[in-house]
Amino acid sequence: MSATYSKFQKSFIYKICVVGNGGVGKTSMVLRYCENAFRDNYLMTIGSNFSTKTVELADHPQFQVKLQLWDLAGQKHFSFVRPPFYRGATGIIYVFDLTRRSSFADLIEWRDEVEKVIGQKASLLVGNKLDLANEGKREVAEQEGEALKSELHVFKYFETSAKEGDSVEDVFKLLTLEILKSSGKI
Repeated sequence: MSATYSKFQKSFIYKICVVGNGGVGKTSMVLRYCENAFRDNYLMTIGSNFSTKTVELADHPQFQVKLQLWDLAGQKHFSFVRPPFYRGATGIIYVFDLTRRSSFADLIEWRDEVEKVIGQKASLLVGNKLDLANEGKREVAEQEGEALKSELHVFKYFETSAKEGDSVEDVFKLLTLEILKSSGKI
């Protein structure tokens, strides 16, 4: 164990899959979280993107937690390549676009696809593109997201803006805490 980790009693690496339809902002959320950056130009994810970040847990300094973030391609024609990426995941982030109802409607299929491979894991639901929703482009009400949270059996619903950075860090921190709780570590 390196000297930088010696002050921590326990260290963990958790694999998190970020899933949802193409164009909902999964890549932008991961980029905002890992690099505090946003890019206006969008390149479709082919297969998957992989990033890592150490989570800062102020209330639990005894833990050193590193997240492996797997941003999976959301287009239907990539569905055959996704299942192997789910294996070993300890958490799932289901993402939809607040300004595109179809991305919200497809989330039950996403849950079924994930759980067919790995069963139920610590998960949360994210309505992304809050900045556009606040400009009058919202198609999914906050109450609908809260209702779907129960149907998906996820523990929390967030509305985020990857562009502005709103609540993005909270998503990853709270999912990390939920994984620690569900595994009996806290």
